[in-house]
Amino acid sequence: MATDPSAFFRTMLGEWEKLAAGVGGDALKTDQWSQAMNGAQNAQLDAQAAMNGMTERALAAANLPSRTVVADLSARIGRIEAALERIEGHLTGAPVRAPARAKPTRGRKPPEPIA
Repeated sequence: MATDPSAFFRTMLGEWEKLAAGVGGDALKTDQWSQAMNGAQNAQLDAQAAMNGMTERALAAANLPSRTVVADLSARIGRIEAALERIEGHLTGAPVRAPARAKPTRGRKPPEPIA
């Protein structure tokens, strides 16, 4: 009588999953686990803040703009261009269109910036 090797594998895999879920589930319920995860997340945020600070200082030392400065300038230029369009429209008699506004989305993705 031949045994099915795949049935044996499925049985062993099922037992291993039960064992791992039991041990892992118990470990995840402890206060030590949540404290360790909180500490790891805080360390990651601190490292990210330190890296951002170092990048800002390096860019300032090289007399280059940071990402926030470039984003602010881009937004200002967009507002200036929109104002010029409105002025041109008034001068030429062309219909003036209202500035585009972002519509709320129903998804998890944040809205795209208006160019």
